[in-house]
Amino acid sequence: MPTPTLVLLDTSALLTHFLDEPGADIVEGHLALGPDHARVAAPTVAELERRLADLLRDEAERDGILHQYCHQLCSVVAIDQAAAEASIRLRRQCRERLPMVDALIAGCALLHGFVLVHRDDHLASIPKATLRQVLLPSRGITRRQ
Repeated sequence: MPTPTLVLLDTSALLTHFLDEPGADIVEGHLALGPDHARVAAPTVAELERRLADLLRDEAERDGILHQYCHQLCSVVAIDQAAAEASIRLRRQCRERLPMVDALIAGCALLHGFVLVHRDDHLASIPKATLRQVLLPSRGITRRQ
């Protein structure tokens, strides 16, 4: 059996899973393989906390969910100078504006050879020959209550 390709889950992928939106099953498959397979870039921790604050009033609940995704289900990958330089290369190749945090996350995936799993059109504008990606389905109306 071949070794699964390591993935870097973007914030949009984690939210897809948390909200049980289309593509949650794809993210679940990666999370089920554990933190040696599923990774998140350090900026995703901050982005996810910000989005959870918009969705959940209870701080303890948010902290628990953040810990589950970013420490139990996934391992966190630091952003260093090499990842920042990879993000610069990606931004120069992108035909659309690539926000800085997303560029850093994508640069981290590129640097480490991870497949980037996301649901963002601006990340999808990175040439496929440059960065391996899984683009999750567009957001639906199904939400976990």
